[in-house]
Amino acid sequence: MSSGTLTPQEAFEHLQNDPTMTYVDVRTVAEFATGHPKGKVINVPIVFFHPTTNEIFQNESFDLVMADVCPKESPLIVGCEKGPRAKQAVERLTAAGYENVHFMEAGHAGWKAAGLPDTTDNRDGISYVSLLTPAKRKQKKKKKAAR
Repeated sequence: MSSGTLTPQEAFEHLQNDPTMTYVDVRTVAEFATGHPKGKVINVPIVFFHPTTNEIFQNESFDLVMADVCPKESPLIVGCEKGPRAKQAVERLTAAGYENVHFMEAGHAGWKAAGLPDTTDNRDGISYVSLLTPAKRKQKKKKKAAR
């Protein structure tokens, strides 16, 4: 499979039929916690929103976490709430050398509208904090070893 666009139904079918496929939800931690596609899913936000001003900040650890969690040959489906952040994430991932990256059109809103299974599961290995912490620790060890 190569890069491309998937409908929510097609994304669901890929997640059901391919155990190596990972859905990367690039919404914020708070958005992800309210519900996300059920299946092999991880949360790696592409941006953060300031809680009072709604100013947008790029997640400077996006590339670090993705490199730590998903090898470049990993088949990925990327989604957000409606699409723009997922498109941005797909561009960053392909620029970083990922070749099997799919954009899910209509995002989580489309997933819910299609009546596909949703969950609020946010345990270790899924939640952003549980993915960020080990990636940061490994980065810190590499920096120490390089000195």
